[in-house]
Amino acid sequence: MKNIAIIGAGAAGCFCAQRLKELRPEAKVTVFESHSKPLAKVSVTGGGRCNLTNSFALVRDLREVYPRGHQLMKRLFHVWNHWDTMSWFEEHGVRLVTQEDECVFPVSQNAMEIVEVLRRGLDLRLQTRVAAIEKREDGKWEVFAEAKNSVGVFDAVVVTTGGARRFSWLARLGMEIVPPVPSLFPFKLEPAGLEQMSGAVVKDAELVLPGTKCRARGTVLVTHNGISGPATLRLSSYAARFLAEKACCADLVINWMGELGEEQVREALRDFAQSHPNKLVIGTVPAFDGDAAQRVLTSRMWEFMVARAGIHPQTRWSGMGKKQYNKLVTVLTADTHKVTGRVPHKEEFVTAGGVSLAALDSATLESKTQKGLFFAGEVTDVDGVTGGFNLQAAWTMAEVVARGV
Repeated sequence: MKNIAIIGAGAAGCFCAQRLKELRPEAKVTVFESHSKPLAKVSVTGGGRCNLTNSFALVRDLREVYPRGHQLMKRLFHVWNHWDTMSWFEEHGVRLVTQEDECVFPVSQNAMEIVEVLRRGLDLRLQTRVAAIEKREDGKWEVFAEAKNSVGVFDAVVVTTGGARRFSWLARLGMEIVPPVPSLFPFKLEPAGLEQMSGAVVKDAELVLPGTKCRARGTVLVTHNGISGPATLRLSSYAARFLAEKACCADLVINWMGELGEEQVREALRDFAQSHPNKLVIGTVPAFDGDAAQRVLTSRMWEFMVARAGIHPQTRWSGMGKKQYNKLVTVLTADTHKVTGRVPHKEEFVTAGGVSLAALDSATLESKTQKGLFFAGEVTDVDGVTGGFNLQAAWTMAEVVARGV
């Protein structure tokens, strides 16, 4: 393989090009990109700091972080994993730091440091939108830009176009396509008063979509029209196809107390009431499981929950009736809201779907029917939750493709 085309100058495309240069210095590698800037998504990920991978220290099962493609990723991690990624970037001059949440960033906290390393020395053909590729009789691939202009003949083509919506040119080659749907997005909720808490953060909450097995725990951020934060994004990933089928309209149950269940919360409320019968219910956050509630709910959120339970501001703990207890417990542990849509989330937006993994050789990511045609990254039906997992999938798949080529 002497002449290689890579279509898409994102994380997978540029990393694959860098690794091909290292593995086969004599090869000519050309990277085509439809936009004017390469690695645009990498430059904004992680709030512009670039969460380039994860330590995986908290991951028990890869399906927790790769809702689609976990079996493939488990196999490919034997070839290239997060340790390999961190070693490669550090060898190329990027100092890294692992945060308490196990996300890995450059010490500089500047995504452009990653961008510069990945684009260094590459033959980039920017503002060149590839419209078609065709297999020639001699077994080589001809690549065409829009208006059917040939941009070259290549021994191999690597497709790393990301979660594009336009898969028709790949379908024409006989590639099986899993219909793409959005993933990793905040929820828009039906107005029910929660929007008054915009900006509030609950560090340990559990989100559940009733009637499904989809649930997620973690930090929830209340926004002006719904909820966001890591737990929300993770749930949107797990339930991407379900939510697409429902046009993103579904019931959502929130346990604001995280791991604490209904009975634990009810018992804690009663204990607190016995110890503080004359205190106003709205005035003090009770202690749950030690003082977990002080950590889980701020006084602002507690006041909102009490009001949402319909408890009068002047009600004292000694005056609480059974129905009021039950309502408060329900609001705290099974607060039901209506999801009415998704909120665009450009920084972390990911597409679920793409080229079917069944159509690819799992050892090389080469098409089973089109020799010399490889795929890596989000263009395939592999996607992860937020936390550096999608970029790790890009690095891993790009490495496997580079070796396969």
